[in-house]
Amino acid sequence: MKGAWSRQETRAAVLRYLWRSGGSFRPDVIAHIGLTDASISRIVADLKAEGLVDETRKRAPYRGGPSTFLTLSESQFVATIELSNNRAHVGVGNLRGEALFSEQHELPDGTAAMAAENTTAAAITSMADWCLRHDIVLRQIAVSIPGYHPGGASNPIVALRPDFITRTLEAALPDVPTTFANSIVTRALAHRLQIGVTRDERPYFYVFLGHGVGGAFVDESAGSDDVLPCEIGHMIMDPQGARCRCGHSGCLEANVSTGAMAPLFGKAEQQMLAPRDSWREGVRLSGHAEAEIGNRLAQLGTAIGNALNLNRVRRVVIAGWPSALQDKARPALLAGIDQSLFGGAAGVELSFSAIELGREPASGIALATFALINRGGHVIPAPDPKRAQRLEPDDFRRSYKVSPSEI
Repeated sequence: MKGAWSRQETRAAVLRYLWRSGGSFRPDVIAHIGLTDASISRIVADLKAEGLVDETRKRAPYRGGPSTFLTLSESQFVATIELSNNRAHVGVGNLRGEALFSEQHELPDGTAAMAAENTTAAAITSMADWCLRHDIVLRQIAVSIPGYHPGGASNPIVALRPDFITRTLEAALPDVPTTFANSIVTRALAHRLQIGVTRDERPYFYVFLGHGVGGAFVDESAGSDDVLPCEIGHMIMDPQGARCRCGHSGCLEANVSTGAMAPLFGKAEQQMLAPRDSWREGVRLSGHAEAEIGNRLAQLGTAIGNALNLNRVRRVVIAGWPSALQDKARPALLAGIDQSLFGGAAGVELSFSAIELGREPASGIALATFALINRGGHVIPAPDPKRAQRLEPDDFRRSYKVSPSEI
């Protein structure tokens, strides 16, 4: 371990390692974090006493190895509201990422503010009601919103105010800590969980292409504030181009999102957003479609090169629909990067991350778990399940002072 860390930082380091590794033997925790056996024992004892870590008997796959295995607890719970792919997804899961409750509510692009608030309130109410019925006490809630930036006056993607979500959550699930993040930060953190523990801690630029398009600079060697969102999807590529949902014309997203690409592949967008890249089955491309897909991948590469001009990162990870093409997409992407990146694409390391579409609300549950463990697992204050309540229409009107016609 480098430098002197506070007790909260050391707790967070242990929890993060268990989160990303999926569980570990004590010697591996010691080796990765750099703490002494005595220090690990003290921290693990505290985390077990608080119910954050489980220790079970499991033999190491080598002679003379340890016989107990550490994992994050399956009896501590987090929740999420993940706005993605024209839906409001809500979910509850344990710290191991196992989803116990999942529900989705339609929230199409362009939904008016009042309708978006009503949909979100209904989703939160349903989640809170499920927690009450199953005696679930939440330790953290994460809210993932496309276009969200702290302190932003408005969001051109979703007409939904964070303060409305905060008030609704406080009414339905009082005293549970809540964190907000841009959707691309949520995706990037879920990707980190998916790849697990790696020795390669070089920073990289993560680009996701789904219904929305975004990027994030990720620093593997940092601690908590290590994901910097980049609105690459709203980089203007052609001022005379197609209208984007953000209100501008010619954004990258308007050309390379699943909504824009689905007709070229002969698929409906919801097919492309289904889990495990199943949309690839039965795809037959005409010569024109292949050429146009190549042009749009090159445009994506040009936007990535422009983003890299602002940051010395030279590793790029692409997730979403291009990962289904992989080697077929690589030449066009690198050609586009080469056209815009100072010094060319020769030094760029490009890779693809598979099966990241259709995973809601798993990404939001990962964000909530990350927020909890990043503060060392501390809960301030401890939520009281007796204070939670089911929001009824009359309660909603009293809390938010809307007229009956708006419900």
